[in-house]
Amino acid sequence: MRRTVGVVLLVLLGLGVLPAVAPASAQEAPPEPAVPAVPADSGAGRRIVYSNGQQRIWLVEEDGTLANTHLVSGRRHFPRPGTYAVFSRSPVTRSGSVSMRYMVRWYQSPRLAVGFHSIPTTRHGRPIQSESQLGTFRSHGCVRQSLADAALVWDWAPLGTPVVVVP
Repeated sequence: MRRTVGVVLLVLLGLGVLPAVAPASAQEAPPEPAVPAVPADSGAGRRIVYSNGQQRIWLVEEDGTLANTHLVSGRRHFPRPGTYAVFSRSPVTRSGSVSMRYMVRWYQSPRLAVGFHSIPTTRHGRPIQSESQLGTFRSHGCVRQSLADAALVWDWAPLGTPVVVVP
């Protein structure tokens, strides 16, 4: 019986009725998306690199290895390229009618402090942008991240951590 089923399958495959499928071990996994390299001329040592143009940050370890990289939403051309440092942290903060979690501040303008934080939520807990919109300019100044990425940056960046802003 087994031999008959095998012969029928071979005939059907040969006629093109059934598609040939390679065994699972022979199938190739889809290629992983390439991780964007840390921008050139972004300093050395342990630091956060924020590319305003790419709307992405990189957490770089002391030896230059990459701890993490992810998309963010900031404000176009703000702040200016330069090297700053984390000077304040708040687990929760408010601005007007929204709240943000895991605020890590690293830039002080005359009118506002800028930091990395979660996507702001309304009083009703609704996010003001979706995670799929990260990577686009959506902020009035700070740099928004998913809640998970904001928690990661919070844990990774103590006071004094350098933040290098590149175009």
